Amino acid sequence: MKALSLAAVLAVCLSGCQKESGKPKDLSLLTTTTVVAEIPGGPQEGGAWNANAIRNVPQVEFNATGRGFFYVAEQGGKFHVVHNGNRGNSYTNILTPTLSPDGQRLAYQAYVDDKVRMVVDGREGEVVEELEIPFFSPDNRHVVYQAKTGGRWYFVVDGRSFPAYRTEHNQFGFSADGTRMAYVDSPVEGAKPRLVVTDLDFKKQLIREATGAVMVISDDKSRIAAISEVKGKQRVIELSLATPDQVKEGVLYDSIKDLAISPDGTSVAYVAEKGGRKVLVWNGQEKAFPPGKLVGQIVFRPGNKGVGLLTDSNGSCAFHEPFSGSGPQIRPYDEVGELAYSKDGKSLVYLGRKVTPGQTGKSIFMVVNGKEGPRFDKVISPTFTPDGQKVVYRVRHEGKRFMVVSDLDGKIIRQDPQHEMVFPPVFSPDGKLLAYGVKDGGKLVWNVEKL
Repeated sequence: MKALSLAAVLAVCLSGCQKESGKPKDLSLLTTTTVVAEIPGGPQEGGAWNANAIRNVPQVEFNATGRGFFYVAEQGGKFHVVHNGNRGNSYTNILTPTLSPDGQRLAYQAYVDDKVRMVVDGREGEVVEELEIPFFSPDNRHVVYQAKTGGRWYFVVDGRSFPAYRTEHNQFGFSADGTRMAYVDSPVEGAKPRLVVTDLDFKKQLIREATGAVMVISDDKSRIAAISEVKGKQRVIELSLATPDQVKEGVLYDSIKDLAISPDGTSVAYVAEKGGRKVLVWNGQEKAFPPGKLVGQIVFRPGNKGVGLLTDSNGSCAFHEPFSGSGPQIRPYDEVGELAYSKDGKSLVYLGRKVTPGQTGKSIFMVVNGKEGPRFDKVISPTFTPDGQKVVYRVRHEGKRFMVVSDLDGKIIRQDPQHEMVFPPVFSPDGKLLAYGVKDGGKLVWNVEKL
């Protein structure tokens, strides 16, 4: 294995060290509408184009507090990143820019011609053969990525390099406290995948062979579920990232797919085949899988009350809650998707699409508690407000993008102003404010509104 040079190691290690200041930085939700950046560029006076102007902004991202952002800009045939107002160096190309959860750190792949290196917090690492996407720990302290040199892949953890194999990882995640990480790899090309849970020094490890063809980690980063192979059959294993040696093994089936884990890690569900019969499994309980194919993911009902799912069968779609005792809700839609529940579990929403012959667009709508909302060209990610009394979703319609707030009957309460780009919404802790990023021309704005 080719080790990173001392200079490169120090450069990337130093990138993880945050400068101390007399006053801690405010990382709470930004609760006032703020212009966070103005991207320079555009024609000069008289209409002549400035040769040094920014001509293209291929990527923009805000973090969930509005206090972190970046954009990638093309200028003079090269690309650079501006992160929280600080401009980085220019490169031939920039790939996979990734913000830390608090928005204060940034890592990305930077190319100079065909030579690539990782840039972390503005500091350049060593040129390598290939790189994979970087990951930040939930506490923002650690950054991990894989690099290839000498034909072998190794992990780089805060600038330190670790085991090298000929295959790269294909799934990855941190524990909630950032002290452990889980990944799936194969140390030998062509071998079955293996699940590895390790500390950041690669000294304390749990390795499960023939495990991890699918691995899922709960949203709170507390637990893992993965598919494990045993003598031609499959089972689901569950474990805690805090105590990975305590493994819970599920029943063996002929095959397993569509594995899902609840946000808090307490429930697991999947689709399995047993003796030619397809079943839905939730926390060890089985129900016959409904006719048709699963659309999207299995979604957990709050309060540990089972699961919900959408299916598509023979030109109609249906919503199911197999463990509730209720029958399916069948709809004559062309497509459905993006099922979600309110936090209290009393309401649900999903998207429907129904094409009207002879009409272009205006085919997608929200279905909340069985009631259809207005139709648009596109609807994205309907989300309940924290109190469960409203639904917020992004819309693209006739080339414009905007946010919509509706009631639980699908009726629009408020349609926000139109923008060039609209980013995912977040809510204040008390649920009284709606916030999201927007882009209009050269302005990036963190927009805050009362609900």
